[in-house]
Amino acid sequence: MTQADEKPKPKTDAPQRPVKRRSVGNIKAAANLLIKEARRILKKHAARIAPAPADAIRQSLVDLERHREARQWEQAEDECERLDELLHQHASFARKSPVRETIENVGIAVMVALLLRSCLYEPFKIPSGSMMPTLQSGDHIFVNKFAYGIQIPFTTTVVGSFLGAPQRGDVIVFRYPVDEAEDFIKRVIGLPGDTIRVEGNKVLLKRAGASEFEELRRRKLTEKCLDEAGAEQVPHCELFEESIDDRTYRVRYMTASDPRLGGQRRFGEWRVPADHFLVMGDNRNQSHDSLAWTKQVEAVAADGLLSVKDLRDLTPEKLFTLVRPDEASVREDSSYDHIVYMADHASDAHGLQLAVWRDPALGSEVVYETLAAEMSERGPLAPLYANDPRIGNEANAALRGRLDAAGGSISQVAYAKRDSGFEAALRMSDDSTVMQLRCGGAVCQDTARLAETIAGVVDRWAGDHSQDARHLLEGSSTIRYSQHWTSRGPTADKYVTRKFVQPGGKGEPGPAATIRFRAWRAPDEPEAFLRDAALRAAGSGRDKAKQVGDDAGDDAWLASDADKFAYVRVDARAQVVFALECGRQRCASESDVLALARTIQGRVPAASKDRTRMPELIGPNDFPGWREATMDPPPDRYEYDRMRLDGSIRDGTYSLGLWVWRKPVEGLEGKVKALIADQPQAQPDDSVATGGFVAPMPVGTGTQLVFTVPATETVIRLECSVGLCPEPEEARALAKRAAQKAQEAANFIDPTAERPRPYVPRGNVKGRADRIWLPVGRFWLPIR
Repeated sequence: MTQADEKPKPKTDAPQRPVKRRSVGNIKAAANLLIKEARRILKKHAARIAPAPADAIRQSLVDLERHREARQWEQAEDECERLDELLHQHASFARKSPVRETIENVGIAVMVALLLRSCLYEPFKIPSGSMMPTLQSGDHIFVNKFAYGIQIPFTTTVVGSFLGAPQRGDVIVFRYPVDEAEDFIKRVIGLPGDTIRVEGNKVLLKRAGASEFEELRRRKLTEKCLDEAGAEQVPHCELFEESIDDRTYRVRYMTASDPRLGGQRRFGEWRVPADHFLVMGDNRNQSHDSLAWTKQVEAVAADGLLSVKDLRDLTPEKLFTLVRPDEASVREDSSYDHIVYMADHASDAHGLQLAVWRDPALGSEVVYETLAAEMSERGPLAPLYANDPRIGNEANAALRGRLDAAGGSISQVAYAKRDSGFEAALRMSDDSTVMQLRCGGAVCQDTARLAETIAGVVDRWAGDHSQDARHLLEGSSTIRYSQHWTSRGPTADKYVTRKFVQPGGKGEPGPAATIRFRAWRAPDEPEAFLRDAALRAAGSGRDKAKQVGDDAGDDAWLASDADKFAYVRVDARAQVVFALECGRQRCASESDVLALARTIQGRVPAASKDRTRMPELIGPNDFPGWREATMDPPPDRYEYDRMRLDGSIRDGTYSLGLWVWRKPVEGLEGKVKALIADQPQAQPDDSVATGGFVAPMPVGTGTQLVFTVPATETVIRLECSVGLCPEPEEARALAKRAAQKAQEAANFIDPTAERPRPYVPRGNVKGRADRIWLPVGRFWLPIR
């Protein structure tokens, strides 16, 4: 273009607007970025740029650095534009786009955040109240990620474990072992090698290598439990301060027995394996923690091979209880199961029985003397315990006082040692009550123990003389009992009495002019006791009376004195006992009384079937000219009731143990060899299965059998105690039943079994909970 072609610029009188400069901060930031970018490009890509432009970029870079150092910001701004243009024209291939720059910056920020969360600190929000009162639902906390070493992100690998390891009492955050996508927070209670036992609200610790358990120390607090909002008081809840090693923290327990209120009590024993931890929530019986974690698996169920029905079929016992080991670490192996059946074996030595007569119709003295007739020892209660050093000890002064007080309520005691224990008869000081106590030898080992048992009965009787026997007799809390109470039914159903006298004469007719009749229908007392008591009431006894009999039976007795004849008969078939006292003015000879007795006996069958006909056994028509005497009506409730506590024992003497392994790692033969390796008396036995073994258990305790079932790749071990299996054949019968059922996996494999997963692997631990940072009112409080 020539100069002539140039168009003249328009002239104006308006002043020129000054160019607007950027702020110093913007210029400084732009200069820093351009210098950094130019250096990077020259370092990595100088060979791809022509020499002249490269030199120009270097010179511009030098000038820009000089202006920046001299704080010449206007010149620096111009040089920034020049350098930016040079880079754009000659090195655009090496420059980063804004999108790329943003992505790289975001990536760096993410990497820094991940590094901080994985190795330093990570925030967490508490989702539930399982750690109350230490942490509340909604709390925000910081977790120290380097307290136990550094965990490589997205793995369970921990490096730098020298930095520390979880200790008892630490509050840790970890990946839930059952579902590792979830994070849990709990307190460490058991370390590798520890054994933890939980008994309701008690936690016991046996440290690795120790032989005894120690209970965690606790101190009850007076503070009230609050809900998750910290506003309302929670009922049925108690706070405790608990200590483990050098850590002290607070826990809480719900005390209500209703599980719906959170009062479920937990029991069990857990042995912590290597590189694992057992954890519990501070809200003890409302926490889903190691004590409750389970996972659904396909598992062996040994009770599918031998059931209670099988044991009832093949052993003499009928009542069994299935017991599985409490130790969760044993039950974690789903290819193995171990069960024990414990029989409740009736034991007379553990039994108790109390019979009570109140205002007995035959008289309290007659009843007592009848009970005591065959007892060798009589007297007050005190001699039973006087020489016992345990009761004489000053520490047992209260017991001595209770025994002395009981002795004051008893007028007479008779007792005897029996094969199964002790029997005692008591005549109470009110002279209207008689008791009979039978106490098994395992409960009453000596007379002092008998006296203690008597004192317990008398204490309760002294509070209320009308109490039934079931309220007077209490068994030992360590013995299992089945209760059998014979109640006090209506007297009219059990007993009838009638009296007839000869008219004339002055005053009360004497025995010679009196006929007295008593009869018991389906009596609760032993019939032999009533027979002997009735004879004693008539002034006689079997040692003095004559036994008479007829076609109906021979348990009939005849006694006589100068005034009367007495006849007592037991009709076992009709369950009727009757006693007839006939004055000599009516029964002048034996033939007279026996004839009258036969008349009564003929009416017994009808009366035994219909209680309303009991008074018809004898009546005025049997005694023409005699009148029936008026008598005080008997009490509405019958005089006698009885409480029997049948004791039963549950121990190894009457038990069966069953162990089942499916697909053992040693193989079938290898597992069998391992099981009999410590059984020197084991002998080959193919009676149950080929390749089996039989071995006696320790002398006199039972039989052990080990055998395989190849069809299901199973090894079975059975131990049957001598109580259930007195001979090896009984054990073999049970083993054959188990082997037969083991042929089909469906009989003993549970495809949806719940098995414990109680321990936290070391690699699942994320870190230690250190500080609370929300809510503001608890900001930066340490987590104890």
